[in-house]
Amino acid sequence: MNHPAVYRADATHSGLDTTLSTHRVLRNTYALLSMTLLFSAAVAGTAVALRLPAPGLILTLAGYFGLLFLIHKVQNSGWAVGAVFALTGFMGYTLGPVLSADLALPGGGQSIALALGATGATFLAL
Repeated sequence: MNHPAVYRADATHSGLDTTLSTHRVLRNTYALLSMTLLFSAAVAGTAVALRLPAPGLILTLAGYFGLLFLIHKVQNSGWAVGAVFALTGFMGYTLGPVLSADLALPGGGQSIALALGATGATFLAL
């Protein structure tokens, strides 16, 4: 009843393939996350530079929930990436007036720089 352990070469390679596939998925996920964060930051910076007004509560809620609904509907197609970028861009646009108000405060630029640095350090640690 004692059978020696038999290791097949294809079983070993399939484990390696799974590990490489997992690493590739994680790398692509973090790359997409960083691209969406950079896009949101660029839109927020543009909103601050252009002094764009806040969109208001109703438009903000309609935009957020509408874009989330859109992402859910197109989640299994190529349009999902564009929908995610639309959502993060809209989030950056709504963040712009908040950043403008914070920059008007004493030490506002320092608090924004600290938040940016802490976020960057956190993602770098991942």
